[in-house]
Order: sequence, then structure tokens, then C-alpha cells
Amino acid sequence: MGFPLLSAKSMIRGVPIGMQLIAPFLYHHSLLYQSQDSTPFVAGFIPKSGWELFSHWDGEWYTKIATLGYSYADDGEQHSVAFYPLFPLLIRGLMTLGMRSDAAGVLINSFAFLGALVLIYFWVEQRYDTGVAKWTTAMLAWCPFSLFCTVMYTEGLFLFLTASALRSFERGEYIWAAVWGALTTATRGPGVALIPAFLLTAWREKRPPLAYFAGLASALGIFSFSIYCAIRFGDALAFVHVQKGWVQPSWFEVLIQALKLKVSAISRIVMIFGSGYLLWFLHKRLTTIVLTYGFCSLALLLNSGALRSVNRYAYGMLPLSIALGLLLAAKPRWGYGLMGLFGIFLLYVSVRFAGWLWVA
Repeated sequence: MGFPLLSAKSMIRGVPIGMQLIAPFLYHHSLLYQSQDSTPFVAGFIPKSGWELFSHWDGEWYTKIATLGYSYADDGEQHSVAFYPLFPLLIRGLMTLGMRSDAAGVLINSFAFLGALVLIYFWVEQRYDTGVAKWTTAMLAWCPFSLFCTVMYTEGLFLFLTASALRSFERGEYIWAAVWGALTTATRGPGVALIPAFLLTAWREKRPPLAYFAGLASALGIFSFSIYCAIRFGDALAFVHVQKGWVQPSWFEVLIQALKLKVSAISRIVMIFGSGYLLWFLHKRLTTIVLTYGFCSLALLLNSGALRSVNRYAYGMLPLSIALGLLLAAKPRWGYGLMGLFGIFLLYVSVRFAGWLWVA
């Protein structure tokens, strides 16, 4: 248990240093460069130490939902209904206890991430060994996208819920798998990959009818949100239709940017296609449910059209971290070098995020 906690504490300390100390210092002294694709969300914004720096980008939307509720109009503009309800509901719950919304969001996401690391560590250790468990949790903790597990986003919560659902299903605890699965699909769209993963695994492994129930019941989260949208806005798929308000690049545009050596584009390609290759390469060592969920998630991300953040979504795909844990446990020297590189980039993206600069 000490290793995941140590990794999480080290990472969680590093992110605030970048956001609360380095970013304000650099911006105050006008030292932070701004490239052509680094457009501030708020013109002239200067970061000052405080909870606000953790609630940029999606955090602002979650704040609006938690304080004002959902909004939607079929006008091609951006509206808050694009964001799923579980996270803002939890934030609202802490707000009723007197906590400010941004602090509530950060604490929920961070503690959920810590819980995810501990859960994943013991799950992977039981399935493989201590070495694989250490490298799996190290990957999750030190990957630059782990930034989103310590700010007002849903990455930490999503990882905890998907890990709980997958572990429960693998252990034959189908009622719990259904509960965790429903909470997952109420948190983020990519969570729906659990539904076909459960059903396909149940069919392939000839599991009992309750396993199929777990797959179908996992849809309750997104189904409930759909009913809410139908009643509130007269459009059961409002959370889908509103996505046109966010301009997204095509895979062709991503490829062109990658050929121009744009780091963000290269990251998208590596995270998606590299993940597919890694899952295939290690398919004999991964359990059926983990492998199936991994490929279902990749298929969903490939066809979702949400390519602007597809690398961040891929980070939240747990099978990738488990596969990397298996790989690095066999080649630890690669792992040490990779963790060092990750640490540098994690500090870098923390500074960018604090200044309303796009990360993923």
C-alpha cells in the first residue's frame, strides 16, 4: 500500500508547486512563452495562487452546473449539458456543507484518484505480482495527464469507478459491477464502453445471466441523464447534440499536425494507436474483461470525433496502464527514464493549465 500512496503524494505535491508557485511567478515576470496554439481562455489572465487555478477549462463548466444547474439550446453553441451529472452532484453535496465549489471538485477528484491507485495496486498485485502493480500505479501517478486527476476534472473519479466496475465483474460480483458501471456512465461518455465489454465477456466466458444484467444495468447512468434531458430540454440526446458546439479536428488534420512535429498531435496518435498495438502485443497476459474493455474504449474514442482531448481520454483507459505496467516490470530501466521524463512534463503542463493554456 505504501507505493501507490507515495507515488500519489509525490505527484500531488508536484502539481501544486507548478500551479501555485511557478505559474504565478513566471506570468508575473512575463517569462512564459506562448506559442501559436496556446491561446488563453481569458484574455489577459494572470494566475494568482488560490483554488481558482485548479478550476480552469472544464472546471468552470462544472462550477456552473453545481451552482446554477444545466443549460441547453439547440443553437450550435457550447452549453453545460455536455457534461455528465455525477461529478457536479457530488460537488453540490459538499457545497451544502459550506465548502466552495472549486475546493469541493478538487478534493473529490483527488481523493477518488488516491482510492483508484490503492484499489488498482492491490487488484494488479493479486492478478500478477508486486512489480507489475508498482509500475501500473507509477504510470497512472506520473503520466502528465494525471494532472487532470488533481484539478476540477473527472479523471480521478472516472478511474476509480471503472477500476471498481472491472474488478467487481472479474471477481463475479455482478451486482457491484452493475452499481459501479452505472455510476461510471453517469460520470463521462467513454464509460459506456463498459456495457459492450461486460456483455461480450459474459458471452465469451459463458458467464451466468447476472453477468449480462451487469452489462445492461451499467447503462442506467447515461439512461437516467437522457431521461432528465428529455424532461428538462425536450431532447433526450441533448448531451450528444450539444457536442457540435466544440470544434474538433479530424484525424487527417491531426496527422498533418503530427508531421509538422506538433507535440499535442503526436501525443494523440501515440496514445490511441500505440495503445491498440500494446493491447494486442500483450493480449495473452491481460484478462478477458480488461482486454475487451480496452478495445471497446479504443473503438469508442476512434469514432467519437472528440479528438481535441482524445489523448486525455486514452489516459483514463485503465487497460493501457496495466499493459504498460506489465511491459515496464520486465524492462525497469525504461521505466525509470520514462518516469523522469513524465515528471518534467507533468510540471510543465501544470504551469500551462494554471495560466488558462490548453493542455488536453
